[in-house]
Amino acid sequence: MRSHAVIHCLLIALIFSGCQQKTVDAPPPAVDSGFTREIFDINKYPALTAVGKISFLGGRWCSMILVSEDIGVTAGHCFLESNKKFDLSKDLEPYSTVVIFKPDGVRRIENIAVKRVLTARMKPDYAIVKLSRKIPPSEITPLKISNLSPAEIRAKEEKLGCAGYNGDRELGSEGLLMTISRHLKIISESSTDDRIDASCFSTYGGSGGLLFEAVQNTGTKADEYGLIGVIWGFTDEKLNDNGELVKTEKVVTSITPVSVFYDELSEIINKNKEQKRWQKRN
Repeated sequence: MRSHAVIHCLLIALIFSGCQQKTVDAPPPAVDSGFTREIFDINKYPALTAVGKISFLGGRWCSMILVSEDIGVTAGHCFLESNKKFDLSKDLEPYSTVVIFKPDGVRRIENIAVKRVLTARMKPDYAIVKLSRKIPPSEITPLKISNLSPAEIRAKEEKLGCAGYNGDRELGSEGLLMTISRHLKIISESSTDDRIDASCFSTYGGSGGLLFEAVQNTGTKADEYGLIGVIWGFTDEKLNDNGELVKTEKVVTSITPVSVFYDELSEIINKNKEQKRWQKRN
């Protein structure tokens, strides 16, 4: 699997130079994909403007989830396995990354980069980063963090969805559009305490994308979305004779549940808020 996945990734990179999704070491049982997939519509999913895109020097990209004004969550391997070697012990050079958020689904907020990688891990795969500047809530509201256990996630299957900037020749977007997957299936046989396998669509560029729970607000009757997991890997890649991705009916995407790093993330967010309050007082 690994040798084939590497060959697949290299071939895709020649086409898109966006191969940033990590293939899963031991593929779980494939399932028939009953999910539906759509291009992001801000009128339907306004809260998902909190899902952005990190473009790396060299043309590769990952997805990112805004969880505080200047704190984001993504996949750890986006930095640890990047074609550019990052020194994670210090602030990154501002030209190394470009972070794109679109508050109205079209217009992008300018001059944002990853300032510092606060933590990045491979097993389980996740990263917490600090952005170069704050994004005010008037522009984008950070996603709520839901500390659901894997068992609780499985029990809420019908309310789940995935979102990310997947490289997608079928849609002609090449990572420029966010896509949403709904009607997911959780593969219980291979899911563990630190890994959820699901049937949402994800491929290169989708690492760092969002697994969300849709909860209806009892007052407004509108759906609200909570971050419950971070996408990091896939086993759904298939190529034709030209090295192009082709549609497959067998889809498995691997996700790190937020419960794995909830305490760490909460501590970082709270510490960041305290630092800002101290700076205002002084």
